[in-house]
Amino acid sequence: MHVGVIFDVDGVIIDVSESYHYCIKETAEFFLNRELDIEEVRRLKFESGINNDYLATHYVIKHFGKLVPLEDVIKVFDKLYQKLRDKEKLILSHQFFRSLKEKQLKLGILTGRPRADLVYAFERFDLFRYFDCIVDDDTIEDEKLRKPNPYALDFCIKSMNLSKAVYVGDSLADYKMWWDYMNLYKRIEVAYIHFGSNTDVQGVMKAKSEEELKLILEEVLHNR
Repeated sequence: MHVGVIFDVDGVIIDVSESYHYCIKETAEFFLNRELDIEEVRRLKFESGINNDYLATHYVIKHFGKLVPLEDVIKVFDKLYQKLRDKEKLILSHQFFRSLKEKQLKLGILTGRPRADLVYAFERFDLFRYFDCIVDDDTIEDEKLRKPNPYALDFCIKSMNLSKAVYVGDSLADYKMWWDYMNLYKRIEVAYIHFGSNTDVQGVMKAKSEEELKLILEEVLHNR
């Protein structure tokens, strides 16, 4: 059995403010035939608590009064992402992940990213070498059991053979998945750290920078 840290990707490891966020905005604009404010789009995404950006885009379009088939949204979104994906930047550094591996921690990924998008980004940033387990949006066959269903977190924990874990997320969906896991599974002790400032979650540990995250992880894992 091992101790591990499991990370969300978007908004935690990779800054997607210039890629996925603008994909939501521009896809919605395509169907609505009007310009949207990016901050309003971000507010709707994070307040909705929707994990999947296809569904978040679908929600934004519906919010502004139009119904569009999800498959049409996905086609436009994916074309736009191909043009915007190279604008992504690393939030957490290679040194950060190396320091965790030096502590003999198991590292995992639990993300709603489609596999093709994740592979492109992780190869671009040379991140695969740090992670012992990656659960993306295509890993679990049953769509209903994918993130943010707590089954996805349990699946990742079991795959990594963990006896203690920390999950680092940045959204209401991440927090709710962890909360549901703790209430439904209770397989092992899992702490939750809320990273960044996209949403405010009360009553949990919070970190707004790599350094803060490192310090909180050291504190949480000190008595492992």
